[in-house]
Amino acid sequence: MFKKLFLFLFVASCGFRPMYKQTPYNDLTKYTSEISIAPVVGFDGQYGIELRNSLLNKLTPFGKPENPVYILNITLSQPNISDYTIKTNGVASSRIVKLNAKYTFKKKGDANILLDKTINASSPYNLLNNQFSTEMLKQNAIKLSIEDLSNQIYFAIITYFTEK
Repeated sequence: MFKKLFLFLFVASCGFRPMYKQTPYNDLTKYTSEISIAPVVGFDGQYGIELRNSLLNKLTPFGKPENPVYILNITLSQPNISDYTIKTNGVASSRIVKLNAKYTFKKKGDANILLDKTINASSPYNLLNNQFSTEMLKQNAIKLSIEDLSNQIYFAIITYFTEK
């Protein structure tokens, strides 16, 4: 009983506020539904489309805004693939995919940039004897990295609006 009371007082005293609790002060969909996400610039349009669609589903789940207030621009880098684990005989047994994305978030028609960050994501995959299976694992690792980048951007924007 005492532990629960102490935990409650500790959490209340540190300024903790649930990010997703709906109150009149933090209705985040009010802000995120006003974001226009520009087409992603960078390597291979397929992955740029996947990144953009993932963000559209998270930030504007009710559809494209008619009069956007904010603009999100993203540039996606070429994936960097390198050996991850090497066996004792010097042969790689897995690789890692690393992706970078640079994004800017600002109000439409305003030169003042609200968020300007470069983020990274990586995902390893195994090298198998079957070349097709290895290629599928590589593609899946890229998709996992894309989803990670999407989550990082989403949480940065949510945090911005929560702190605002």
